[in-house]
Amino acid sequence: MAKIRTHYDNLKVAHNAPDIVIKAAHKALIQQHHPDKCQDKAAAERIVRILNDAREALLDPVKRKQHDAWIKEQEHKYKHHASASAPPNEDPQPTTHPKEPPVTEQVISHYRALSNGLAHDIQSHLIWCRFALGQSWQTDKVEGEAALYAWQAAQEAVHLFNQQGGYAGYTDWRLPTVTELKTLLDSPIGQASFINAQVFPANPRWQWTISPYAGYGGGAWLVNFSEGLAINDNPSLPCAVRLVRG
Repeated sequence: MAKIRTHYDNLKVAHNAPDIVIKAAHKALIQQHHPDKCQDKAAAERIVRILNDAREALLDPVKRKQHDAWIKEQEHKYKHHASASAPPNEDPQPTTHPKEPPVTEQVISHYRALSNGLAHDIQSHLIWCRFALGQSWQTDKVEGEAALYAWQAAQEAVHLFNQQGGYAGYTDWRLPTVTELKTLLDSPIGQASFINAQVFPANPRWQWTISPYAGYGGGAWLVNFSEGLAINDNPSLPCAVRLVRG
């Protein structure tokens, strides 16, 4: 029997997730899979319908209770099927998991670049993810495309990321301040971005900070890595997120 696919799985939230987390997860995923942003609009529309159905069910106490009961029923059926299929008088075999490779490090400029996708800045003592939200770290390289968020949605996406377990054992990741994100600006020698591409490969061009703009008109600060500068702009702009802690 295949794994049960639930509304919780579709929104990537825990079974005890409160309404605020469900709403934030739905909003972030809708922005990521919006048909206007995807080449395959039919597939994107199907995903949006699934996400909307999940949100509706989990925010309705009655529907959520019914969905939880259905999950328990399916799990019971699966356990019954598995026990009935097992050979008699045989103990279940323990599941073995391959050992994760040891974490190695390489000093590059003022960073300790770790093979698990983290980078320790020796000067600022900050710890950075070497990939942006939406991307993943696989075998010493970045996979996938960075997700783009409006400023408020970016903050909600970071909260959701920590709620779902964070990364590398840490659940206190956050958006950097504009001062912190500017420390990643570097001379673009032999590369197309003002960042050390050995430490931060596949770097997104525009990245949000947590810093609001205090001047006339409001807005929020972001860093443009293709031009090497920090600017304040409209908080509804779609920008990437690089996580930091410390």
